Amino acid sequence: MHPPPKSLLILLLHAVLLAASPHALAQRLPAAACTPQERDALLAFKQGITISSDTAGLLASWREDDCCQWRGVRCSNRTGHVVALNLRGHELVGEISPSLLSLPHLEHLDLSSNSLVGPAGSIPEFLGSLGNLIT
Repeated sequence: MHPPPKSLLILLLHAVLLAASPHALAQRLPAAACTPQERDALLAFKQGITISSDTAGLLASWREDDCCQWRGVRCSNRTGHVVALNLRGHELVGEISPSLLSLPHLEHLDLSSNSLVGPAGSIPEFLGSLGNLIT
């Protein structure tokens, strides 16, 4: 029986090294779950929404422990922090809760095409305090 060609051994070695690389290992690890504080902030936000206006059932998924699994919510796979909230175009009605201030890592917030207002009936000023939002 002949030994395998060198090129095959090198290819096999590369495959083993690639599979054992930290990047490859990180991809196989489960994503981090959201923090309890951020989960509570989103649930407080949900309280301000008239549930009957959620005809698409977007907020129906907002009941499990891991808010990173909720529709419209995106979290960092590494930290579990909520980094995006996209509720665009769901015709939601209600009040934008200051609880969003408890999402300090939020980078993207899209509440457009809804009927959401702040406590004073307009876009709330406190949204300007979300310092990580990217425009």
